[in-house]
Amino acid sequence: MSKFNLRTLLLLGLMLAAGYGLWQGYHSSGPIMSASVSENGAFAITAHKDQKLILWDLKKHRRKIISRNANIYSAYFIKQQPTFLWQGLDNVVTAQSVNGEVQKAFELDKPTYGHFMTQDLNTYYYSDIGWGIFRRSEDGSTETLKATDGRAFFGYHKLLNLSMDDSEQLMVSAGSGEPKGFEPPYYRSLQDVLDQGAEYRYLYSVALWNIEARKPTAKLDGNSSKTHATLSPDGQWVVSADEAGIGLFWNTNQPDMKHRLSSYHSGVYLDDSPYETGDLRNWDDSGLIEASAGLHTFTIALAFIHNSEYYLRFGNNSHMAALFKTGSPWPVKYFDLGESPKLVTYGSQYSRNTAIATSPEAGILAMGHQSTGGISVYQFDPDQLTLERIWVVE
Repeated sequence: MSKFNLRTLLLLGLMLAAGYGLWQGYHSSGPIMSASVSENGAFAITAHKDQKLILWDLKKHRRKIISRNANIYSAYFIKQQPTFLWQGLDNVVTAQSVNGEVQKAFELDKPTYGHFMTQDLNTYYYSDIGWGIFRRSEDGSTETLKATDGRAFFGYHKLLNLSMDDSEQLMVSAGSGEPKGFEPPYYRSLQDVLDQGAEYRYLYSVALWNIEARKPTAKLDGNSSKTHATLSPDGQWVVSADEAGIGLFWNTNQPDMKHRLSSYHSGVYLDDSPYETGDLRNWDDSGLIEASAGLHTFTIALAFIHNSEYYLRFGNNSHMAALFKTGSPWPVKYFDLGESPKLVTYGSQYSRNTAIATSPEAGILAMGHQSTGGISVYQFDPDQLTLERIWVVE
């Protein structure tokens, strides 16, 4: 073969390789940063690290790229609607139906770091990089519910997680736990937080909000460091857990009464125990089930999986999930989500805990992967208490 032909073949090979690389980059996607599942469990919407926005048909096992210029934290399905929210890199927020119809669009003055919209599409709530919370009305006016603190996201490398109940009366926000003080009552009160800065600037810990009154009604203390919390669909329960392994729950009718979740190996810690630190009698293990290998109590996320009755707790650096029955401290069952592909739960990726999403009505769980743009989808059976992986895209 002549040198000319060899050079031609080499050049052709390089061109083909480059073309394939461009094609692959165009059609593949980066890891999921935020995800949401439609109420009926038929669709999921995901925003990816490379700014792609993808609509997944979970029934027909198909996907469609909606945008290549999406805010990575803006994938959200509106409750009881076949409509999802997303924001472009131009800061325009769009409410778009699964059939492609744009139902509402408006521009913000900043990128969102988490948001939701009421079912009538009239009122929009969002957070920013400083864990501020804002309310945008139908007429376009915006008010601040919680002031921005520029250190928040940069300090903790996670979002201020927001959740709303189905009646759209209550909201929960959660960023981090508050360090326990040296003297009773240990934690700052809501008024103390307000006294430190206008409009609850330093309200980082789990908080219960009255949406109509547009203010927090309870500060739910007890967590440490990076904290995730969520509100049950019926608005009756708040559950929280953190990277230190502390799990808590409250009934929203009695927010001053804190309950501890059981650890998987020791049981429930008794706050009022008379015994010295380290004494095994400080723990109630009466309701423990046999622990599976690979369980970690330090938590990256929680999500309701069957209406307001059951929720899942996801351990950091673990492919195991614990099932809890609402109102009880005891784990009911442990689920192996699969070692391969590695899920977003690996790598202490607290800035991506929004890549875990459920439809409590349909019992669907959708999760991103650690380092690729794929998705793993699971179906929960409340009668058999099983969680089956039904679709994987690597």
